[in-house]
Amino acid sequence: MQSLVHIYEQNSKLIEKFIISTLQRVHFEDASTKTYNGLQETLPSLELMYACDDNLIQISPNIGDGLEEFEHIGRNRDYLMDGCNNDVRFCVSEPYISGASGNLCITVIYKNKGEYIFLDFRVRTLLERFHMIEANTKFRQLTRLSYFLIGGGLLLFGLFVALYGLGSFGLYLFSDEKMNLEVVFKPVIALTLGLAVFDLGKTIYEQEVIPKTQNISDVFNPKSLIKFMASIVIALLIEALLIVFKIAINDYHDLPYAAVLIVAIALLLYVFSRFLPSKQEKINT
Repeated sequence: MQSLVHIYEQNSKLIEKFIISTLQRVHFEDASTKTYNGLQETLPSLELMYACDDNLIQISPNIGDGLEEFEHIGRNRDYLMDGCNNDVRFCVSEPYISGASGNLCITVIYKNKGEYIFLDFRVRTLLERFHMIEANTKFRQLTRLSYFLIGGGLLLFGLFVALYGLGSFGLYLFSDEKMNLEVVFKPVIALTLGLAVFDLGKTIYEQEVIPKTQNISDVFNPKSLIKFMASIVIALLIEALLIVFKIAINDYHDLPYAAVLIVAIALLLYVFSRFLPSKQEKINT
């Protein structure tokens, strides 16, 4: 909710100008079901409309999509006029939680022939229309469900690999087998890979499953990708170190293969370091 308010406040002038200019072109004179239906076709974000007298006492029911609520007649709506200039024909309130619907709304007050017409607009729908937040379409819901299943599978698999590494090392501790380097390194590799897979699943949840209300113009944060790549590089370095030790103990003739692996990992590490921004670049940005 706070994110929606923040995005709206950043773009309030554009949104208010759009609503007011649209209402000026429509030329409506009263608060009625017919007027609401006509406005709603042009402004789908319109939630409610009602009229107040010159003393800001409500004189019409709340008119919405297929509803008329008469119990609100007689209520004082002067609190919505805070900060408004009485000489201005149109005035827009600050964002607030609507008591009628529970949605985050703004109210546009239209002064017309001795009475005031109040129009409540849903902030989320307005921001979606201007593509300032992501629209919650059916395709998006299906995509989010797919990411939910894939991300959940990665989270479970990451936990399984990490627990497998810990379990295998625990079994070696309570067994009669002789301790060697492979027994020590293999659980470390499993834990590192488990961490990388778990981080990848968590990133999918954060980026694709959790509903987004942030501004879509925000720059993608590569922190999660960097963490995943770092985990993979570390796992490969550990594996290369294990291979070097095994070859050194058993047969030096296979040492060139280990050297090729180390060179490949070094190249990968160089590319990875080039991807990371330097401290000076961070300061400049």
